[in-house]
Amino acid sequence: MPAIVFPSSPTPGQLYDPNPGVSGVTQYRWNNIKGTWDAVLSSVSLGSPNQGAFNDYQWPATDGPAGYQLQTDGAGNLSWSLEANTSIQALGLSTLIDGVSFTYTLTELGTSTFFTPTPSTNIVVFLGGVPQTPTAYSVTGNQITFTDAPPAGATFYGISNITV
Repeated sequence: MPAIVFPSSPTPGQLYDPNPGVSGVTQYRWNNIKGTWDAVLSSVSLGSPNQGAFNDYQWPATDGPAGYQLQTDGAGNLSWSLEANTSIQALGLSTLIDGVSFTYTLTELGTSTFFTPTPSTNIVVFLGGVPQTPTAYSVTGNQITFTDAPPAGATFYGISNITV
């Protein structure tokens, strides 16, 4: 193994090799106080071939807050944002199934708060505990319309995921 030849006149904090670019290659930092080259144990280098990909993005100037993640706007601009939390919303109907009506209003289960699945296909529907195929109903806004009127007294519930 060849000897490492460090720069003869290092400046405080100088890195050697400034861009090792190879996994497993140790990088060193000049410690002006001790007069030594100290191994940098937690360095990451993209290496020359990957540096262009790094440079194609506009990186935030500061570290993000705890719990935040990098997000792109699709044009190469990165920013810190909270991770989207997805949860399941149980759904009910605003009225009982009467055996005649085809169209009902969706609500958050146990409330009178109307619910609109986004997109409209983001819903799983059950009648009498039996899952329904998407061809058995359609959703527009907070309205669900069944192809055939459900039988009177049938139980309904639905689930949809939401991002909060």
